[in-house]
Amino acid sequence: MLHFLTTAPRIPRRAWPWRYQGTGALLKHPGLTDQCRASNGRFVHTGPKKSRPLCTSLGGFWFPGAQARRRCLFVAIQASPLAPRWPQELPALVPFPGVGSTPSYHTRSHPAEVECHVVDLRSDTVTRPSPKMRQAMAQAEVGDDDYGEDPTVNELQRVVAELLGMEEALFVPTATMPNLIAVMCHCRRRGAQVLLGKEAHIHIFEHGGIAQVAGVHSETLQDLPDGTLDLEELEHKIQQAHRSQYHPRPELICLENTHCSAGGRVLPLQYLQKVHQLAQKYGLQIHIDGARVLNAAVALGVPPSQIAQHCDSISLCLSKGVGAPAGALLAGAREFITEAWRVRKLLGGGMRQAGVLAAAALVGLNHVEETLKRDHDNARRFAQGAPS
Repeated sequence: MLHFLTTAPRIPRRAWPWRYQGTGALLKHPGLTDQCRASNGRFVHTGPKKSRPLCTSLGGFWFPGAQARRRCLFVAIQASPLAPRWPQELPALVPFPGVGSTPSYHTRSHPAEVECHVVDLRSDTVTRPSPKMRQAMAQAEVGDDDYGEDPTVNELQRVVAELLGMEEALFVPTATMPNLIAVMCHCRRRGAQVLLGKEAHIHIFEHGGIAQVAGVHSETLQDLPDGTLDLEELEHKIQQAHRSQYHPRPELICLENTHCSAGGRVLPLQYLQKVHQLAQKYGLQIHIDGARVLNAAVALGVPPSQIAQHCDSISLCLSKGVGAPAGALLAGAREFITEAWRVRKLLGGGMRQAGVLAAAALVGLNHVEETLKRDHDNARRFAQGAPS
């Protein structure tokens, strides 16, 4: 129904031939062979004269009550002279098999039994847990993670810490939370300055949490087309703040890899190394929003630890390319993660038997390199075949 509503052309008010006429009658249209009875009301065709239209445009329906009348309306529209403009049936969800399968929409059958599917490419967050994930979730060994007693969560944290080359990792519910936790742990003073790009996810897509909750000041720089920041401008901002008694003191640089607003661009390793050297020169910390850092590692052909070595903390989302239903991790030094656990508790991120979520993530991580290579190959083929 949503597809029908959003794709239908607008129809002038007087051109709409239907109106509602009370209880118990029939839905009629010239040329309509079937008649659909509504449960407590009716739609009748009255032509363009002085009738109360059912809607002013096809996309702004007036439903006088029951869901049954919506079904009648749709049947009538299908049988109307306008029907060829719109799809003849509603799409039904058909998931593709595999780890973190991507949903597709079955539309209709074609000759020779060739099926047509529309793949949902809005985001990698629309993936669904695979049968293997669901089985692992059902069989997961669990405990109270808020007490540190969930063995499956502990195993996931160990695996991800090792994967990223960090001392420890912390499991959290969402990929927004580790970014906020990292800022709160790195910036101990209220009003401290965080340097980041104007198009950074932390800056524009996380409801200003680092300002509302962490109480820090964002100093933004213009993102370059490849998702990087101009290093000369970055150093100038740092020097300017250090020279002035009026500027907030910079304490943290936030990077994003891959960079979502730059079209998923991967930050070069050489660039990360230079930013790291700059941060060390002025005593700043670096946090990488690595929601899709595994995509970056696959694209660069390097282990994720080779990316994470250039930062003090890094986040990883499990519900994107990994394909798990929920969860993320924050990785860093042991002392940093100890403090991060306290902040997670403050933000309400502590969970109990979270092993059911961690189990799905462990399954996804076992196949993630293969899965992401396939995704990248498909994206490359799609880009090459799309019209410019």
